[in-house]
Amino acid sequence: MNRRSFLALGAAVAGWTALGACSAPSIAADPRAPGLLDPTRKHTAEAVISTFENSTTELPYAAAQRLGDGRGITAGRAGFTSGTHDLLLVVRRYEQIAGPQNPLHRYLQPLTRIDSQVADGGDGDSTKGLDGFEDAWRRASQTDPRLNQAQDAVYDDLYFRPAMDRARAIGITNALGQLALLDTGIQHGIGSGPDDLPALITETGPPAGDDPAWLRRFLEVRREHLEHPAYEETTDVWRESLPRVDTLESFIDQRQFDLATPLSWTFAGSRFNVG
Repeated sequence: MNRRSFLALGAAVAGWTALGACSAPSIAADPRAPGLLDPTRKHTAEAVISTFENSTTELPYAAAQRLGDGRGITAGRAGFTSGTHDLLLVVRRYEQIAGPQNPLHRYLQPLTRIDSQVADGGDGDSTKGLDGFEDAWRRASQTDPRLNQAQDAVYDDLYFRPAMDRARAIGITNALGQLALLDTGIQHGIGSGPDDLPALITETGPPAGDDPAWLRRFLEVRREHLEHPAYEETTDVWRESLPRVDTLESFIDQRQFDLATPLSWTFAGSRFNVG
């Protein structure tokens, strides 16, 4: 897997109930240093991450495909996958909101079965019982806003809130620093693995607030882990993600710590902007 190992996810979702509800506390906005707690900056950060993952600033809520990357079906705004637990959580949350008559209800059982198999060391690439899932997902996303609401809720609970909690704990208040932590958490995981966000922060050392030197060192540590990941089977895929670090470092060079718009950036040779 190139990100979000199943075990890392297990730690991140420890507070979820069987229906997919999360007990993570909400984060109060700090008007002195809003960072990504400001909706506009959060939107900008998510647009940047979407270019990393989807080559577009638009969040691909309706996307669903089989990439052949060992994680089964990849779907939705954050690349939720059937092989890493979070796609199951989205479908559960959707059912909680929309009820059992929703068009994805029939996939809950096979997703749960795959999830259990992966937890026992099985194949995360299995899509047994998921025939037609991609079309059903696309139609539901395009016609029922509750599926996209479920995606937003799971994304916030699994990735955004934990990353912001981590940023707050180490004194990172500017939007760019929080973006770097969020993007790392989405790709690497926020669990206890050797390549996960907490391990990279520990390896970087304690920050002195919003110190650009610390952020640059953190990205250097992340680059080292992408080039030489703890799990050899991820090496080729992770090295493909090195341009993510290049782009984040370019924001430091440009002193775009506030992610003020209009904002332009280059990723993997393509130019993007948010007005």
